[in-house]
Amino acid sequence: MRTWPLLFVFLSALCFAETSGAIFVNTNQTANQVWSYSRASDGTLTFAGAFDTQGKGSASDLGSQNAVILSPNRKFLFVVNAGSNEITSFAVQPNAQLSFVSKVSSGGKAPISLTVSRKLLYVLNSASPARINAFTIGPTGALTPIAGSARRLSVSNPEPAQVQFSNNGALLVVAERITSKLDTYTVAANGLATGPNVQNSSGTGPFGFAFDSAGHLIVSEVRASAVSSYNVSSSGTIGVITGSLLDFGQSACWIANTANPGFPAQYSYTTNTGSSTISGFTIASDGSLSLLNADGKTFVLPDHSDPLDEVISDDNNYLYVLEGTYGGVVGFSIASDGSLTQVTAILGTPSTSYGMAGY
Repeated sequence: MRTWPLLFVFLSALCFAETSGAIFVNTNQTANQVWSYSRASDGTLTFAGAFDTQGKGSASDLGSQNAVILSPNRKFLFVVNAGSNEITSFAVQPNAQLSFVSKVSSGGKAPISLTVSRKLLYVLNSASPARINAFTIGPTGALTPIAGSARRLSVSNPEPAQVQFSNNGALLVVAERITSKLDTYTVAANGLATGPNVQNSSGTGPFGFAFDSAGHLIVSEVRASAVSSYNVSSSGTIGVITGSLLDFGQSACWIANTANPGFPAQYSYTTNTGSSTISGFTIASDGSLSLLNADGKTFVLPDHSDPLDEVISDDNNYLYVLEGTYGGVVGFSIASDGSLTQVTAILGTPSTSYGMAGY
């Protein structure tokens, strides 16, 4: 008789043991949700739940990177509601579960991209007049607008694609597709930004970007399907290292970088939405780029799979890609030489989905 409670506790612990990580997708539906997937130690994914944002998605192409983002401590998840001009906060629970915290106005129209540094969040509102707005993150994950934080971009409607903090949180960068500009802002201790310092992109149509571990800026260029790297000074001045390296695909859009000191190098991956390929790059210690594969095809996805957002697991072992047309998430193990091997694929995500985060 006494063995049953102990057996129950043991079985419960097996059933509800924490997973190795999680992936979160912004479905961007009219009744918006975040879909979550638990990640096993072998990189495979299991659907874990759908969680209402209590806001509205655009149900159409956001054309952005970071429409959903985790706080660095993994305690909170933030997602844009592009159709209702809001940001939703969730508390992240074990086993890829989410708990609704709050919803707040984005301070503009058509929010499409988010970035977080410590207790500060910035949102990119894309509709004219395009702007960035700042919020403080409270202890529960609730957002509070910072008065007077709105800052314009280079023009009213540059079709921006992303906002991102530098590694130390002292700078912000915004990519503008139509103008082919990169805007930088310095960020004061009170969270207010100064700028923009408007500078030319190396190539046309800068879209997604990410900083590597050394602070180099790696940027995709959608029109020529290329990737560039830059030095970024403490004042926000950028300098080209590798300019517009073609990946021989079509429509290079999203960027994700590894940060594993145990590997021979850091690697960067871009999804070529128009050609259904993934191109990998080696990032040298000076920030210069070289293709992993001479033809730019580090991995070839099924025709018309429309690869979109990417995320690399915190352990740098796995790359996950959102497939727009197919409606699914595909995962790859990352070898020490940067090559990719598919380990998982889950179908069923809504075709409206834009934005993916995870750990």
